[in-house]
Amino acid sequence: MSEKEAVPSDQTDAAKPKINEDKIDTESEKQSVQIKDQETNPKKTPKAKSMPKGIYFLLGNEFCERFSFYGMRTVLTLFLVRQLGFDEDVAASIFHGFQSFCYFTPIFGAILADSWLSKFRTIFYVSILYAIGNITLSVGAIPHSLQTMKVLSLTGLFVIGLGTGGIKPCVSAFGGDQFTSEQIEIRKYFFSLFYFSINLGSLLSTIITPALRGDIRCFGQNTCFSLAFLIPALLFVIALVVFLIGKPLYIIKPAEGSVFVSVFRCIGYALFKKATAKDVKKEHWLEYADDKYDEELINDIRCLQRVLLLLIPLPVFWALYEQQGSKWVLQASKMNGEVYGSHIKPDHMQVINPLLILVLIPIFDNVIYPLALKCNICRTPLQRMTIGGLLCAFSFVIAAIIEVKIEAEFPDIPSKDYSDMLTINNSPCHLDIKSSSNISLNQFESVKVKQIALEKSIEWKFTPSGCSATGSAIQEVNATSLYETMMITLENDNLRVDISSDSRVKEKDGSPRVRLLFSIDYQFTGSENASFFLQGNRNFYIIPENVTRPGRIGMTEYCSVDPSKYKLYLPSNGTKIHEETAFGELHLETGGSYIVYIYQNKSASQKELHHTITMMPNSVHILWQIPQLVIITVGEVMFSITGLDFSYSQAPSSLKSIVQAAWLLTSAIGNLLVVLLVNIIQFDMQSLAFLMYASIMTLSMVIFGIVAYYYKYMKEKENSY
Repeated sequence: MSEKEAVPSDQTDAAKPKINEDKIDTESEKQSVQIKDQETNPKKTPKAKSMPKGIYFLLGNEFCERFSFYGMRTVLTLFLVRQLGFDEDVAASIFHGFQSFCYFTPIFGAILADSWLSKFRTIFYVSILYAIGNITLSVGAIPHSLQTMKVLSLTGLFVIGLGTGGIKPCVSAFGGDQFTSEQIEIRKYFFSLFYFSINLGSLLSTIITPALRGDIRCFGQNTCFSLAFLIPALLFVIALVVFLIGKPLYIIKPAEGSVFVSVFRCIGYALFKKATAKDVKKEHWLEYADDKYDEELINDIRCLQRVLLLLIPLPVFWALYEQQGSKWVLQASKMNGEVYGSHIKPDHMQVINPLLILVLIPIFDNVIYPLALKCNICRTPLQRMTIGGLLCAFSFVIAAIIEVKIEAEFPDIPSKDYSDMLTINNSPCHLDIKSSSNISLNQFESVKVKQIALEKSIEWKFTPSGCSATGSAIQEVNATSLYETMMITLENDNLRVDISSDSRVKEKDGSPRVRLLFSIDYQFTGSENASFFLQGNRNFYIIPENVTRPGRIGMTEYCSVDPSKYKLYLPSNGTKIHEETAFGELHLETGGSYIVYIYQNKSASQKELHHTITMMPNSVHILWQIPQLVIITVGEVMFSITGLDFSYSQAPSSLKSIVQAAWLLTSAIGNLLVVLLVNIIQFDMQSLAFLMYASIMTLSMVIFGIVAYYYKYMKEKENSY
């Protein structure tokens, strides 16, 4: 998961952060757990060895909230592309813009809680806003007009961003408020449970919501994004109820003021004095504030500068890391997910990251880092961060290699001002075709005719042989789109030619597409919606729209179905809706696009089912994403966890919360960087974009490594902790 949590250790004088799913205000946690006995309500003061009863309600609240957020986030990219119709770059911009907003708003949530409302009220009021955002997003996923869906969905995302910002910095710190300074061990156990509840919520939601999206149909569609958003929304409402039930058991501390405000005021005052006091020279610009602010605060801010300087190159890491939820999901949608008859959904690949995090953290802490120290390598936090960043860059090199393999499957685009005509002989006749070129087609054969001039009328002559057709047919062909499909078949012993525009695209979630071209005995009328029936792991009904009614010949539009083997049943003229015997079988594979042509003439005992592939099925297996996911997760452990620990340990004791906020901002800026790059630099091939990100990350880590080499670590006494 992309968000990491700082969890205090059992030391009361210095909190050593551990990290997982949420970046939270570690200093607030530290301050909140060091509660003097006289500041707490004696009736509510818990025993040193017993867990405060209100804690269990907070853990339940955190589990539900994380399930809600990650459940929504897991399917968001595919929702933006498939349901709202955004192209991949716009969808990535919205996804990363939303992520950036979610990382900016916690700063304001922390100030709101510390300066005005208190943590409890901030959590409560903002949770209501959060719930409204979740419900709005779910309603926006219900099929309306596209404009209505976009407005509701984007509004819901904006409100969710506000909500998560209010909650993120408050819940863990509010949990810390429930303990006294004597409850060090039980407090440590609480944060372990808190860590576990976050991971459990995010892990389960990453597994469940893609299944809700892909395995359930609703509102006449093959997917159910609305349900995938509704379940997390309902779970968040439950989270709010659970939080309120525990109110009588909580220790609720009033707002005591925010260190953010003091720091910003001191900096602002120093800059103002420096600009106005031209005759006074100070050694450092912050010293211009020494007439109003004490020396300790000024020195702490100077120390803070050194730490913040090292954070400048770090947003690039998050720019790459967060693309696991956008560009890497879209990459997975172009890969083959079939495993022993089952199919891995593209958004399910995000499960790997939290699973690996749980496995890798103890391995690094207990095996790899001690071994590295013995070998005298990766000894310092900044060295580990540099290696972690380079591993992240390498994961994008692997992603680029995979993308090159995927791009090799894409069809060639016709030359400018030309079209490709897929010509299908759906008849028992041999056809000699004369147009700009001469073509010979056997019965039920197809061929791609290239370089058909666009918007230019050309006469095609079709001469049949070896069948009951009585004569030739002439058709004026005027191609109007890049790809067109022509079907030639028999109608009352005469050749009939149907032409339709076509497309060469893949579904964003990897579903195969199928289009039916038919000449059958059943006559479609305007008074009924007869359909073709595909029977597989899930059943699909395809209603032909492009058919003259009454009529027996026509084409359907493309229909998105599940990868599976299907039996095809034709509509029936009898009392039953479909014929009892399957007309034939189809095997539709992940990412493929198929035109199936059907010919039926019972009086002549003719029955033919053929298909041609217009987009090759995904041949690169989705499990090839595992190496890049493993490497970026290893990089995350070395970079993110070590980085938060380093920045916290090097910050002045009074300003640790500022450093945590700055660390949070690196993620916000990293997501904004993706939005800017996607919109400024346009690549025809995604593989080039991945290589660009890898290059930027490598350069960033080279700069970071140089700065880190000259960094002087603060000793414990210098930092007063």
